[in-house]
Amino acid sequence: MYQHIVIAVDGSKTAEKALDEAIRIAKIAKSSISLVHVASLRDMAIEGVGALDTHQLHDLAFRQARELLEKAEKRIINEGIGRVECHIAESWEGGKDMAESLIRFADSRHAELIVIGTHGRTGLAHLLLGSFAENVMRKTHCPLLVVRSSED
Repeated sequence: MYQHIVIAVDGSKTAEKALDEAIRIAKIAKSSISLVHVASLRDMAIEGVGALDTHQLHDLAFRQARELLEKAEKRIINEGIGRVECHIAESWEGGKDMAESLIRFADSRHAELIVIGTHGRTGLAHLLLGSFAENVMRKTHCPLLVVRSSED
């Protein structure tokens, strides 16, 4: 069974649902967990935070990521899973680069499962925004669990 699970955390409802699934698997398999947040600095700059200089942008991204990871870490510990690691990565490139960052981290930790949420966008939204989940699926050699929320 899976001894080490890597979970992508981004604060969305689908990521929360993916975390729930990963916790269930980890409890059964007695797995260790790594929580990963890949901050998209490009998206933060585009969303109006662009008035910040690079150092301030990194600081803001780190603070937001730390909050998300701490919340997820507390949930995992409250579920009785004691082996949890948190990791923050940054990307200026967007979707493909973010997916590669997650995969590199999972590979470096010899993960046996990656768990991510997907928004299930189609059509123009998928074309414009790309699909983080699709990029991870295409590039990873590690087993991947993709969780979709019924709310999306």
